[in-house]
Amino acid sequence: MKSRVLFVTKGESADFGEGFSYAAELARISEGGVFVLFHYNREGLGRLEDEMSAAAMAQHGDLGTARQILSERDERIKKDASQKVRVLQSMSKGGGLVTEHSWSTDEVISAIEKILQNNPTLEIVILSPSLMDSDRKLSFKKLRRKISRPVVTMSRPARV
Repeated sequence: MKSRVLFVTKGESADFGEGFSYAAELARISEGGVFVLFHYNREGLGRLEDEMSAAAMAQHGDLGTARQILSERDERIKKDASQKVRVLQSMSKGGGLVTEHSWSTDEVISAIEKILQNNPTLEIVILSPSLMDSDRKLSFKKLRRKISRPVVTMSRPARV
């Protein structure tokens, strides 16, 4: 069958691995792999501070420092995502299920849409419970309109 699974999780969450075991098992059953998308919240990354610092440097003519400030945030995210992929690979029995990974600070649905456009072999989308806890809930109406693949949303058990 060889179908691949897109597992979407919140990058800055300590619970980024929740739901991965389900995605890994589904990929193993279908003899495919898992593509992991880490979503990072723009506001949570100090983006405004970075942009203001870069603007101040550029205004004073130091364009090299301005570029460096803006690229450092992306490098931090890239490094963090790579570390988390290694953790997820160690969680999967037998390893090797995580075939690719990416990260995004775009709006979640847009980020998923871009990944699916660039990877037509991804046949199912699994949303981690860490995305469901967000202050800004996902619009399921927009999700259904934008994404034509089956989408599995996972949540945590209700607390009593």
